[in-house]
Amino acid sequence: MSKEKGTPRRHRQGLLVAAAAGAVLVGAFFWLMRRAIPEPYRRVNIVLVTADTLRADRLPAYGYERVRTPHLDAMAAESVLFENASTVVPLTLPSHASMFTGTFPMYHGVRDNGGYYLDEKHQTLAETLRDNGYKTGGFVAAFVLDSRWGLSQGFDRYYDEFDFQKFERIALDTVQRPGGEVLEEALGWMDDVKDGPFFSWLHFYDAHTPWEAPEPFFSQYQGYRGSRYDAEIAYVDSLMGELFDWLETNGLEDDTIVVFIADHGESLGQHKENTHGFFIYDATMRVPFILKTPYRQLGGGRRVGAQVRSIDLMPTLLELVGIEAPEAVQGTSLVPLASGEMDDLGLYAYGESFYPRNHYGWSELKSIRNESLHFIDAPRPELFDVREDPRQQTNLANQRAATVGRLKAKLDALIAELGVEGIDEQAPETLDAETQQQLAALGYLGGPSKVNIDPDRPLADPKDKIGLFNLIKDAGSDSSEGRITEAIAKIEQVLLEDPGILEAHNIMGNLLTKDGDLERALAAYQEALARDPEYTPALFGLALTYQELGRPDDADAGYRRLIELDPRDSRAHFMLAKSHANRSEFEKAIELLKQVADIGSERAPLHNLMAECYFGLKELDIAEQEVHRALEMNAELPTAYYNLALIFEERGDVNAAIEAYVKEIDVSPKGFKAHFNLGKLYGQTGRPRKMKEHFEAAIGANESFAIGHLYLAKLHLDSGNLDKAQELASRGIELSPNPSMAPFGHFILADIYNRQGRVEDAERELQSARRLQQS
Repeated sequence: MSKEKGTPRRHRQGLLVAAAAGAVLVGAFFWLMRRAIPEPYRRVNIVLVTADTLRADRLPAYGYERVRTPHLDAMAAESVLFENASTVVPLTLPSHASMFTGTFPMYHGVRDNGGYYLDEKHQTLAETLRDNGYKTGGFVAAFVLDSRWGLSQGFDRYYDEFDFQKFERIALDTVQRPGGEVLEEALGWMDDVKDGPFFSWLHFYDAHTPWEAPEPFFSQYQGYRGSRYDAEIAYVDSLMGELFDWLETNGLEDDTIVVFIADHGESLGQHKENTHGFFIYDATMRVPFILKTPYRQLGGGRRVGAQVRSIDLMPTLLELVGIEAPEAVQGTSLVPLASGEMDDLGLYAYGESFYPRNHYGWSELKSIRNESLHFIDAPRPELFDVREDPRQQTNLANQRAATVGRLKAKLDALIAELGVEGIDEQAPETLDAETQQQLAALGYLGGPSKVNIDPDRPLADPKDKIGLFNLIKDAGSDSSEGRITEAIAKIEQVLLEDPGILEAHNIMGNLLTKDGDLERALAAYQEALARDPEYTPALFGLALTYQELGRPDDADAGYRRLIELDPRDSRAHFMLAKSHANRSEFEKAIELLKQVADIGSERAPLHNLMAECYFGLKELDIAEQEVHRALEMNAELPTAYYNLALIFEERGDVNAAIEAYVKEIDVSPKGFKAHFNLGKLYGQTGRPRKMKEHFEAAIGANESFAIGHLYLAKLHLDSGNLDKAQELASRGIELSPNPSMAPFGHFILADIYNRQGRVEDAERELQSARRLQQS
């Protein structure tokens, strides 16, 4: 019998157990070794989601309990969550400019929404990734991130394409794009590039006002203050779920970095601020920042309590894919914190709002923050212990003067080290007329501005002006919702309390213009200019009002003054060119439009107006070229197809003209001139039913269109409908058609009365027609 066979059963079991235990230990050893050895970074895909207006403490992952976000909760459980992440400015455009350049506002110069542009000299995250072989796509949900502001740099595909002509009522809620549309467009693009590597940026605007979440989320959150805000957050979470489903379906979960971060928060009434942009407390400055990577050393639900900044996003992502950050980047890679290699990088977050200063002449706000203290530099400084006082209700500045002095010195040193000299004095650029109109539709009533500051006058503390700021913001909401009377009343209240706010005078002028009270609007603009003769927003409003009042010479004087103050003011050049074109001074208009193109504001409306000028000069080939250039830039530009149709009509190509008018009506269904001209062409080609349809559409789109009433009256006269013809002709005459067409209305009435046997009435109308012909 062998020795093995003679081994007792109990001993053999012990050997088996020992062997098994040894195998487990060996396996555990190699598992631990594998976990201990960092996985090398590689060129994986990057999906960046920026949630607009989402404050950190409104997510369950950050301790909130009233909203359900299962997808973000699951993401946080296997990611790195930064508990103290701060943005730089509580406004969409400057915040994103900092994220995408890794630099502070005092370096890149974008301080506000509208009027500030990210200069092409700045190297963006998208440019850096594209230069290193990434396909890049950006998908944005709000006009404030339109490509014209400069954030599209480096993107192969940039989905903005905001068409303001499609909306019955142009307002913030109708032009903002729901997150579902952003996600659909992004996933469609990602389907085409999923072989990678790709960088996809999705911007969700849903948590921004107005809060109108789709069902079932809207109904699920009711009955408490902020419930509609929570409903939007729940909706955003559902979109994240769809995004993760796509990654899983396509087998890309282990090859993709996903970041969820907000651009800024929302005050929700805290510190008496209803929205954001004015104050720089944590309510609007502390943002969620969750980083999910395919690397085993990063994640597992790690929570980082150290201070980090949104400007750290770019260098962090670049390190995670093995790409060196551009030299200008001022942020710091957070990989040592995310991996657990370090607990704290000793970072301080810088924050600012120049909104009170630039718009109202009150003091700007600047701050510096770490994970324990938040210092705000203001006429009355503030210091908060954010650990003990997260809602920042107790100002410790008087009790801890030494700490205030130390942090103020650190803030000043940071600005001096990282800022560009003179950038605080940099004024926003003027906007082209199209952009100005669109921003006004969004509730940005005052437009970009920078108030001249008297260096000898102390600036008001924004804390003392928050009530006026809220009234101005509420007036903007009223205006965008069509409540002009209510908006005017709010601005009147503002001016009663502080008549020195230039922007309020300017807003009053804009509101009165919108209300049709042009004389009072003129007075409002003049009041602003009496206080500051170089306040360009009011000067532009004044010129436009003169134009509306039929005082072109006064309007032109305003435009020329604007050009004197800022030779790069493209909108003043454009409007002056338009004024010349309206008076058939086409050569002067063309010269001005060429200057606009030289300035660098070569947009579709410029080429469309250029086409109108060349058409007026009978240079039809050049006119057609200009229209096509306009349509290449904007395929749905109002009046472009109309101008093309006029060119075809002038050449005698009726069928081409009809086709162009039909396209114009598709773009602008209420374009009454296109309907009218198309109706005439249908009449010429023997299609009276369609002629009648478009004449009716013309006066339906513009009830005061006198000539349209007269042509439709003639059509009814010819068909024997005398009563309708009389009604339309009388209305057309009442509307005072231009002198060349006025006799036409009286001839129609004369014909009607003659057919009715009303000889004296017919004779009277004939005499009226002949007098008008002779005058």
